[in-house]
Amino acid sequence: MGDQRTYENACVVRIVSSTDATTAEWELLPVDVLRRISNRIINDARGLNRVCLDISSKPPATIVWE
Repeated sequence: MGDQRTYENACVVRIVSSTDATTAEWELLPVDVLRRISNRIINDARGLNRVCLDISSKPPATIVWE
């Protein structure tokens, strides 16, 4: 990557809290934790160059993105 343009895939992270897996609310982690997660994914997973944060609640979203 560096100064080169890349055409790789995106990774979406959803952080939720749930007691029954029927409903779930998204949670926000501290920025430094999100930064570490993003850097780790981009640096260690081949074929990914972007990490996105999904803040959709369930319902209507699902816990597992299908």
